[in-house]
Amino acid sequence: MRLSDIGEFGLIQKLRAKCRKPSTGIISGIGDDAAVIKAGNRKILVTADMMLEDIHFDLSLSTFYQLGWKFLAVNISDIFAMGGKPKYFFVSLGIPKARNTKDLDELYAGMLKIAGQYSIVIAGGDTCASADGLVLSGSLIGEANRIITRAGAREGDGIFVTDTVGDSAMGLTLLKGQGARGRGQGLIKKHLMPDIKPLKNTSKVTSMIDISDGLLIDLSHICDESRVGALLYSDRIPISVELRKAAAHLGKDPLEFALKGGEDYALLFTAPKGARKDAYQIGEIVRKGRFMVDARGKKTRFRPEGYEHFK
Repeated sequence: MRLSDIGEFGLIQKLRAKCRKPSTGIISGIGDDAAVIKAGNRKILVTADMMLEDIHFDLSLSTFYQLGWKFLAVNISDIFAMGGKPKYFFVSLGIPKARNTKDLDELYAGMLKIAGQYSIVIAGGDTCASADGLVLSGSLIGEANRIITRAGAREGDGIFVTDTVGDSAMGLTLLKGQGARGRGQGLIKKHLMPDIKPLKNTSKVTSMIDISDGLLIDLSHICDESRVGALLYSDRIPISVELRKAAAHLGKDPLEFALKGGEDYALLFTAPKGARKDAYQIGEIVRKGRFMVDARGKKTRFRPEGYEHFK
């Protein structure tokens, strides 16, 4: 069996089954945005992310400063998705030996800038030579009083998202030259330097994930772990005016970007239904089935479409 047959998420489930061993110290392991480790009375969060040149980033489209910012931002987002506070970052780099040291100065300047915003300490890591492109690997340690996983959604909960979705995917489309020069600078910035924010009021949140692979895929992760279904209302999906304008210019459907684009790093969560000032309610949790409901009330099954490595 090839990796392309099972994809990234099939591989994760395969590894999860192999590594599932009882441990009194592990509260939550493989299958969430971060592992949760019990240390005395404290709950420690640990997340790890990799970024590879020409897979996750293109240095002809991004500065090293922007890359450093985004690299730490995607790790922070994982800690926020568990209801935690990020504390210590460990960075490992695989670097082509011809790379200029000024590039690394810029890379760290970007990391240190966002680290300073959240009082994160870059505490260590490793370096080695890379034979083919730049490799970034990071581990972020955090803490939480109340852990929020993907597994707590309940029938009757509302489905919420903290920000507009699809902007990053459109930003990447514009960066690659599909669109008028100078158009959609806010969308491009959202792709290169995502604005990561925690959900401050989590007292009633039942499950949560960050939108990294796309709204449909990431909502499906919550459904899988919680063993529930979902109704999504297409006319409630928050889509920015800038995305709508850019999509119209390109003759594209903005909803496709919002549902499948990924790399938004907004927080997707479930909680009791009701108006919230910090999020948009876009659907509800049901007992089974996954459906999109359009403005006329027509229900259509949705599949977990979005970005998946190895596919």
